[in-house]
Amino acid sequence: MNITSRCRRKPGPLVVATLGQHFEQIDRCWAAGNHIGALDIVAALVEQHPSRSIEFLARVYPIFMELENRTRYELYQQRLFDFPIRPGDRVLDIGSGHMPFPLATHLADIATTDDGYGRAGVPFRWIEDKPVFEVPLENTGFADKEFDFVYCSHVLEHATDPEKACAELIRIARRGYIETPSPAKDFFLQMAGVSNHRWSVDLDGDFLSIVEYTPWDIAGIGSNVLLHMCCDPVTEREKALKSLLLLCADRVNTMFMWEDSFEYSVRRIAMPPQAS
Repeated sequence: MNITSRCRRKPGPLVVATLGQHFEQIDRCWAAGNHIGALDIVAALVEQHPSRSIEFLARVYPIFMELENRTRYELYQQRLFDFPIRPGDRVLDIGSGHMPFPLATHLADIATTDDGYGRAGVPFRWIEDKPVFEVPLENTGFADKEFDFVYCSHVLEHATDPEKACAELIRIARRGYIETPSPAKDFFLQMAGVSNHRWSVDLDGDFLSIVEYTPWDIAGIGSNVLLHMCCDPVTEREKALKSLLLLCADRVNTMFMWEDSFEYSVRRIAMPPQAS
């Protein structure tokens, strides 16, 4: 069952104030450790004042960069969703890599010592007192419904066999969260080739549509200049672009919260027949 909309966090309305007062409120929120409140204000200001969006987005860039743990959860997921995780739940992060889910009780990855495997040389991050399992997504070996929640963020697009991967997620957990880059994000940032993404993953109504990338998809726009601008922003415009992708992460990523099970379809590239 698709429960994404049910788990959406609903920020409060923006109070009527001058821009200067809004900026003061952003600074107060940040100083008090409420970065979510600060980002909510910026998101509302960008929507209300599109002509000044570069100024607002560049202003919020340091907030993202100064977060203590810049996992996807801290950067944007907790601002967008109320994760249906209760005290005492067993929570598995499958494919935790170098950015483990803070709410996870157990970590798993296909490779914990080979840092070149999908992490571009970044070491696996071990968390004290959290058990780690080295298992493939398609065949984890866990018992049926062993976990209350499974978190699968930026992993499914790498899967060898996405049908088996989805079936395995449903088998081992009662509910979960799946996130992948959107096909458009992969295309325009040319991430599919750089990050070895094999599949586009998109929401089609209430089910996941998983389609194998073609060589044309992987080539993207033909240059990774936008990716470099986002990864290492220097100018105000580049910092604004980076902030925008984080602030509006739900528009450039496929995000899917599910319970009990979920529907999915997989379409592979039709390979030409081999000569006999």
